[in-house]
Amino acid sequence: IYWLLRHNDNPPLQKGKGKSTEDLVDRQLPELLFHMEELRILVRKYSQVIQRYYVQYLSGFDAIALNQMMQNLTVCPEEESLILSSLCSSIGHLSVKQVEENEIFDFQGLRIDWIRLQASTSLAKSPLMLKEKTELASLLDTIIFHT
Repeated sequence: IYWLLRHNDNPPLQKGKGKSTEDLVDRQLPELLFHMEELRILVRKYSQVIQRYYVQYLSGFDAIALNQMMQNLTVCPEEESLILSSLCSSIGHLSVKQVEENEIFDFQGLRIDWIRLQASTSLAKSPLMLKEKTELASLLDTIIFHT
């Protein structure tokens, strides 16, 4: 929607067979905006239910899966092991009680640790190559998505 509004106000320069302003008219846009607003209202109304789901998923599945993957790693340097342990304990200690008490979750440190792990494992001399551990990388991406 932002793209459409921005390009409607500032149409691209016409070169050859360019797009006209009629190409930017969408008759379904009002209905799309209406449904987006309905969805926004529902997400706000049921935000605690959504939070509870993700907290249970993080602590009940993601933490256990990450712990199992960490145990199956044959080579894991100390720095990477500390980061993975920190990630695992952070999500493992989450509880539904925190959601019910309206606690504000701050996963900034968790996300920074994931970036730090990506940076340290992308070095050519790193013993733990994340590109070879695609399951671990996929799980960590999913964990970050769940936060």
